[in-house]
This record gives sequence, C-alpha cells and structure tokens, in this order.
Amino acid sequence: MGPVQFKRHLLATSVATVLGASLPAVAVAEEEGASEQVERIEVRGIRASQQANLNAKRFSNSVIDVVTAEDIGKFPDRNVAESLQRIPGVTIQRQFGEGASVSIRGAGDDLTLTTLNGQNVASTGWFVLEPAKRSFNYELLPSEIVGDLEVYKSSQADLLEGGVGGTVVVNTRKPLDLDKYSFYGSAAGLYQSDSDSWDPQYSAMGSWKNDSETFGVMIGGVYQDRNLQRQGNEAFWEWGAGPVAFQQDRERSAITATLQWAPTERLNFVVNYIDMQMKANNTNYALWLTQADTSWGSWDETSWLGGCGLCGGDAPGPGSGTQIAGPLNVAFYQARPREATMDSDVIDLTMEYQGDNFVFEFQVGDTSSTGGTDFEMVVDDGTGGTPIPGGSYDFTGGGQSWALNGFDLAGYDPGSLNMGTGSAFNRTPKTDDETYVQGDLAIPVELGSITEFKFGARYASHKTTSRRYDYIQDANFNPSISTAEVSDGRIDVGAGDYEIFKVDAEALKSWAKSSIVGETEDLGSYSEIEEDNLAAYVMASYDADGLRGNFGLRYVYTEATSTYYVDGMKGSTDADYSEVLPSFNAAYDLADDLILRFSAARVMARPQYVDMYVNPDVRGANDDLPDNQFWIVGNVGLKPFVANQYDLGVEWYFTDSSLLSATYFRKDVSNFVTIKESGPFMNGEGGIDFGGELRPDEIYWTKQEKSNGESAEIQGYELQYQQDFDNGLGAIANYTYTDTETDENTFTDMNPFLSNSSKHSYNLTGYYENDWLELRLSYAWRDEYMIREAGSYGNRLHDDFGTLDLSARWKVTDYLDITLDAVNLTEESSKQFGNNAFQTDLSGFANGFPLYEYELARTVTVGAAVRF
Repeated sequence: MGPVQFKRHLLATSVATVLGASLPAVAVAEEEGASEQVERIEVRGIRASQQANLNAKRFSNSVIDVVTAEDIGKFPDRNVAESLQRIPGVTIQRQFGEGASVSIRGAGDDLTLTTLNGQNVASTGWFVLEPAKRSFNYELLPSEIVGDLEVYKSSQADLLEGGVGGTVVVNTRKPLDLDKYSFYGSAAGLYQSDSDSWDPQYSAMGSWKNDSETFGVMIGGVYQDRNLQRQGNEAFWEWGAGPVAFQQDRERSAITATLQWAPTERLNFVVNYIDMQMKANNTNYALWLTQADTSWGSWDETSWLGGCGLCGGDAPGPGSGTQIAGPLNVAFYQARPREATMDSDVIDLTMEYQGDNFVFEFQVGDTSSTGGTDFEMVVDDGTGGTPIPGGSYDFTGGGQSWALNGFDLAGYDPGSLNMGTGSAFNRTPKTDDETYVQGDLAIPVELGSITEFKFGARYASHKTTSRRYDYIQDANFNPSISTAEVSDGRIDVGAGDYEIFKVDAEALKSWAKSSIVGETEDLGSYSEIEEDNLAAYVMASYDADGLRGNFGLRYVYTEATSTYYVDGMKGSTDADYSEVLPSFNAAYDLADDLILRFSAARVMARPQYVDMYVNPDVRGANDDLPDNQFWIVGNVGLKPFVANQYDLGVEWYFTDSSLLSATYFRKDVSNFVTIKESGPFMNGEGGIDFGGELRPDEIYWTKQEKSNGESAEIQGYELQYQQDFDNGLGAIANYTYTDTETDENTFTDMNPFLSNSSKHSYNLTGYYENDWLELRLSYAWRDEYMIREAGSYGNRLHDDFGTLDLSARWKVTDYLDITLDAVNLTEESSKQFGNNAFQTDLSGFANGFPLYEYELARTVTVGAAVRF
C-alpha cells in the first residue's frame, strides 16, 4: 500500500475538530465529495498537539510555528515562555529563574511583539529596576487560558507592526468551539529546591453554550502562591562583592471571562475580559565584602586581570587591568525590603459578519496596567563596616570565592541597622494604557490566481508613565534599630554554601512606615509618553498551480510626546515618523509532501519607552557604592527599528505528523539605539544638575545619552526534525545558528554583536504516549549571549545555559489525570562575566571578570486535574 495522501482542507478540518481549538486561519477550497473518501484522525494528547502544530505550519501562507493545547488545561508547559523556547529560532530570557521574555532569530526580546488575540497587552512590571518597555512579561500569563500560540517569523500586511525578530500571537478559547458543558479544574503543589517549600496553585475553567449553539459563556480563574528564592554572588568593582539573596512571596491570580453570541450564521460577537494580577513583595539581602586594594587603598598583594599590573608606577594607572585577587577590607550588611504589584486588564469586543461575498471584522478594546514598587526601603550595617583582618578574595577560577580567616558569615550580627532616607525611601508607581479600534474587510475574488483581497485599518492611543515619590520622615524618628528587634534567623545566600543574618521584613517595613508623615514627588523622575499610532494595509492572497501565498503593503504613522519637568516646570517634546512596510510570502508545492518557502518584508519596531523619556533617569545616587551615579538621558525623537528581512526554506512532511526542514534567514536592521557614554562629571558639569541627596563619597557622574546608532546584520539557519513513530514514541529536535554583526561603536562595550543573541541554540525532546500515560523529556540549550542594561549593572556576557525538563501525565480515568512537571532538573546556574572589548581598568566589566552568578532552582509540580 502506498503512502496516504492528505487533502489540505480535510486534514486541517480533521485536526481542528479533534482539538476544538482555534488554529491559524487557512484558506481552503471545499472539494465535492472528498469528505467521504478520507478517514478522520482521532488522536489526543501529545500526538494530537504535535500533529496540529505541523498541520498549521504546513498549510500556512507564511513562515510560522504553532504550539497548541489539545484540551483545556493541557498546554505543554506551565510557563508559556518555556513552551516557546522549544521552537527553532526562539530563545527566552529568565527573570529570577522563570521565563519572562522571548527573543526570535537573534533580534533580542525588545524586538519581539507579543499580542493577545491580535492586540497589545499593557504591562508595567513589578521589579524596581525594570525599565518601561514594550515587551510582554510572560510571568503574568497563565498557561491555562491559552488555546494556542502562533509564532510568525515572516511578516504579512495584516499583522500588527512591532515584530522585527518575529510576532507571537497568543489566542484564547471560545465557548462555541467547545462542548455544551466543559469543565476543567486542577490543584497542585509546587516544590522549589532553593526555598525548600511546597506552594499551592489552583485553576478552574468552565464553559457552557445553549442548545442552538448561538450563545456561550466561558469563565476561568488561576491562583498561585509561590515562595521564590534565589541565591548568588554579585560584584560592583572596584568597591566590593559578596553573597546575595533575593526572596519573594509571589501571589499570582488571573480571572478570564468570554461571552460569545452568534445570533445568525453570518454574525458573531465575542467579548473577552482578562484580569491578571501579581503581588510580588520581595527582599534583597547582601553581605558585601569590600576590597582593601582599591585605587584609594593598598594594592601590594593584588593579582590583576589583563593589563600590565602596576606598570611600574605608585598606583594602578592606564593599562593596569582589574583586580581579581587580593585583600579584603570590611563586611557590610544590607537588606532592601519592598512591596510590589503588577495588574494588567484587557477588555475586548470582536464582531465578525460574513456577507455573501465578503467578511468584515471589527475589534475595539482597552488594555491597562498598573504596577511597580509600592514601597522600598534599605537598611545598612549599623557598624558602618566590620573589618576582616587577614581576609582575601580570589576570583581567578571563574567564580567568586573568599578566604575569611575565621570571620563567621553566618554568625555575623551588626547589632543595629541604619535606615536610608531620601531617595532610598520611596515608591515608584508605573502605569500603561492603550485603547484601540481596528477594522478588517476580506473579499474573496477570482482574478486569475488572486483568491482574496483584504483591507484594514487600526488606531491606537497609548500612554505610559513612570514616577517616584520620596517619603517624608518624622524629624524625631530614630532611623536606627537593634537587630534583636527584627531578627528572623538565617537565610541562604551566595553561589555556594553560605548563610547570613535574616531580617523580619514585615517588622522592618512596619517600623519604617510608622515614620512617614508625608511624601513628595521627585518631579525630575516624572516620565510620560503619549503615543498615537495609525496603520492601514492592503493584502492579496493567491493560489495557483501549487503556488500560494500573499503580498501586501502596510502604512504606519506614529506621533509621540514626552512630558517631563525641568526645575519644577512642566514641559514636553514631540516627534513623529511614518513607515511603509511591504511584504511577500510564497509557498510552492514541489511535491505532495515537499514545500519550498520564500518570504521578503520590511518590518519595524518602535523604540522602548524608557529610551524615549526626555527627562534624566538617575541611577546610583545615595546608595552604598561610590561614584556609580548614572545620568541617563532619553530621546523622544528616536527612529523606529527597521529591518529588511528574507527567508528561504524547504519543508518535507514525510508523514502527516512528521517533518524535516531547513530555513535560511537574513535581517538587515537599522536605527539601533546607542548609549553614548561620557564623563566623569561632577554635579553641575556636562548638563548634570542633581538636586537630591548624595553621600560624601559620591562625587563623579557618568552620563549616558540615547541616540540612533549603527545598523546590524542578522543571518542564520534553522534545522528542524519531528517524527511520530506510530508506536507511542516520538522525537522532536531543532538547531538554530544565528550570526549577528554590527559596528563596534553601536554599544559601549564595543562588541559587534547584538544583545540577547546566541550563536548556537538547540532543543531535544523525546516523548512516549499510550492510552493511560504521557511522558515528555526536553532539553533546551543556548550559547552565550550579551545582556545590556543602562546603569550600574551594565553590559555583560551570560554564559551558555541549558535546562532539562520533564512532564508526565497519568490518565487515571477519562476524567481524572495525575500530573508531574519538573523544570531545570539539573539546577543549572546563571553565570555572567564582564566582556568589554577594550582594555578596562579597575572595573568588573573587564573581559572575563566574574560579575554575577546565580543558583537557579529545580521546580517540581505535582497535581491532579479533572475535566469533562
């Protein structure tokens, strides 16, 4: 018997029927009588999801990858970003060990657009150092509400602009696509190896539709309470380093409601409401071990990284290099308790009307977010620093280690803690809001090979703000407290077996709040961007003689205003720009199972809000590090990132659920944002006029100015293999090579390659499935990559990173599953090194210096799920 030939529309219909979920739209012509000749494929579980993924990829007109959930609550990973990292060309960035943002084809997470049902989602972030960006925070998105993910690597005119690397479309479910009564509920416990605790998480989703299938309701909720903890080492050279810890009580919830009304076969209304919240109170701990061999101290016993040592002088001078082993000075304890939140809402109405010879879709909605740090304080060592006679540090082995000569880290108690005031005692709220309206008209035609014309327009009004309020303290309040009043045992710190004194964060915050008699806004930190975005497009689809695809043109106009205060006076600066974005996609059937693809497009991504803020972003003032003050100035007139991109690939579907493919891609990107660094300046020089508090040892400033810089080239290839062996076993493997090149002056570290871009990455997955068991073991690895941030954390090279994950599901009955999910089984750590491409003296950003190392936990989730 020869190989089974699958009709395109029948296979698509078959899999969509099995999943009952929304798959990417595929233009399919019905063939008379064909439905009687082809058997439907009734599979579920991993095989069903993988088959649906390939089906969507195979029959799409664009270069696309898809991740589906074949049933409610059965998304492959509990963190959506973790699922995306298994797609070729996709890598993720983690925040405190959890996937938070996505990079596609080496372009960086700032150049990835993520949409929910085709529209932006407002996001503010909860972390105090998190800048205002356009990138989506995946920590907020529960996997239970997701039906499927579409990753567009090529562009087309009807896609929302913003994805230079690519576009991720998150689609939620609709009640009329499900059974009349559908219910899913789960309860699980999550174990994290660093905090050594079990935390609860619950989810439920129910759906109903009437007998006539004209009205349906779906309501769901997710709740998770997680005790997150991360240990590591950090260095701020040439001042000191030490073992640190981050502890957070992360309470996450989401409520979603969908109403769908189809009064006729032609008319359909869908209302989506989603409220995603996170309470993220956290505390940073550190026991800083400062250097005795700084440029203002002694260096007789110092070993050097790079340079020529003392170079024959009395002090380290130009070319000396960076201290990498030497004597210690003092131990300095510090804790930073904070309260933080993040809340994102989406309300969206979509109407679709199918006329006799057209389809019209109208969408209107609003998405808003509030968040940031609601309260921040710092307490410092009451001794001002305790000497460590005979102590030394040695960072020559690629990590940070200390010989303390009997000094007991775990037993060290400073006796008292002094509270920082002024800018160290504050709250920093953020807001983000977008209102949008969009209309799309599709008209089927028969004009030679042209099968459809599509037109559309979209308008969005966006506003984002960042503010800071410094608390006013009672003049009679004593800012010193005995450690005996706030002691809470010990906490694990450092990349190693360390412990230090732990504070009762709630007691400290209560004590500090009792001193507040008012607050004053730091108007110099007021940042606001208002943006009006208008887009219109026309697109044509074609299909003839085995060749199909689309081509079109999208026009985008943006007007932005940055509002700020200078010397207490409110001002604003305006800018605008427009772009014309053509796109072309083609898929040619070389054979029934062999597809050749080509695409070309011009794409754009708007600059990040933090880079557009005209007022200065002040970092490092009134903290514990001397001369790490940064005066960071944005530019509302930054041009958008623009890229001309191309794809050429071949896909062989040697069975209906198996694939072997290879793709070459290239992007020529312009208008990268460059940070021009100058200084050192004293306050009052170089346009720096800081009116806040400075410590006596904070004398010099570094100025960083944002501007459009050089262009960059991204090119590489993806190899993908997927096979279902028809015996329960299956394998998925992919490899991506990405080479990025730019001018050495694009970034201050002078490395001519892009941020968040790994040259090599690969994913390996094996799975087994039978009637009662599903097993999947996955390994995702990426090569080293640059992380670039403004301010004191700076630019550094992240070492290669790989994570081994396990997922298992025992189907006890048709209605009950027992689940096991494990992430980072090997407890891979995160290591980050200085990587300046020039001679760097007395700084941790020197090439090869071990700046930061964090131990990342193994997480294990055990639970039960019911569905009917």
